Amino acid sequence: SRSLPAGEPRSRPAGPSSGREGGRRKRTTFSKAQLELLVRAFEKEPYPGIALREQLSGLTDIPESRIQ
Repeated sequence: SRSLPAGEPRSRPAGPSSGREGGRRKRTTFSKAQLELLVRAFEKEPYPGIALREQLSGLTDIPESRIQ
């Protein structure tokens, strides 16, 4: 490992929060009914395709991007 010359700033590694103010988004909270529906769906299909995710989104009013 080499040391940086004096006065040269260290660069930060690119990560999920780099380039965004505020960092991560807040955790999605689910109602009991939403959670029950999602648990049943994911038990039947652990890796749902886009069509099923869109259907679940419509049934739960959760954005499809949050159903993964």
